[in-house]
Amino acid sequence: MRADGFAGQLIQALSRRTPAFQPGPGKTGRFGHEIMTALGRSGPAFLPQPEPDASRLPKTAEVGSPMTRDAILAALRDGKSLSGANLSGANLSGADFRRADFSRAKLIHVKLNPAKLIHVDFSGANLIHADFSGAVLLGADLSGANLSGANLSGAYLIGVDLNGAILRDAILSCADLNGAILDGAVLDGAILSGADLSRADLGGARWNSHTSWPDELAAEIREASDEQPDGSFRVRGGASGEHSRAHPPVG
Repeated sequence: MRADGFAGQLIQALSRRTPAFQPGPGKTGRFGHEIMTALGRSGPAFLPQPEPDASRLPKTAEVGSPMTRDAILAALRDGKSLSGANLSGANLSGADFRRADFSRAKLIHVKLNPAKLIHVDFSGANLIHADFSGAVLLGADLSGANLSGANLSGAYLIGVDLNGAILRDAILSCADLNGAILDGAVLDGAILSGADLSRADLGGARWNSHTSWPDELAAEIREASDEQPDGSFRVRGGASGEHSRAHPPVG
């Protein structure tokens, strides 16, 4: 409601002969007096405000509180970047994003199962406990992202950049990581049983005794890893998965 309309309605209300605004003997009603005093001020509180110039709106969605699904989709349709935006708890299941920018965004507990996320930028994003189960993330950038406790079971992570990503206690069972870059990734407690690590770059990846590797690769990865002072293991540079399997077509 515009300010001048609001002021007009208040004046009309004050002019009505209702008990709420009737003064007592010899005095003005306190509430009515306060309203009239406020309306008489020359400050901007009750002045009409100009409509915002759409051409001056930021190209990046600047938000502090979590965005709704509709707001997220609208921002992407308008070509806005969601870099640094708070999207925590959003349900984006079934969404289709291509080359969208979610870098450094807050996506805690976000639902993206299943979703098509082709060449999407999640670099540096907070994806703790995000649900990517069954999602298609072909060529996505997850470098430096925090995916602790995230569910990526059955996800298509072909060619995904997970360089330096934190995958502590993440579920990657039966995920397709063919050609993925896991250089420097933290895999402590991660579940990779049944995952396809064909041609994946594991050099520098860190893991511990709670990490669950595919049965056919467990011995090879242990052999290619050096134990660290804290009891964890680090895969030596140049190590990669060697086993391959047929992949179902991805639409």
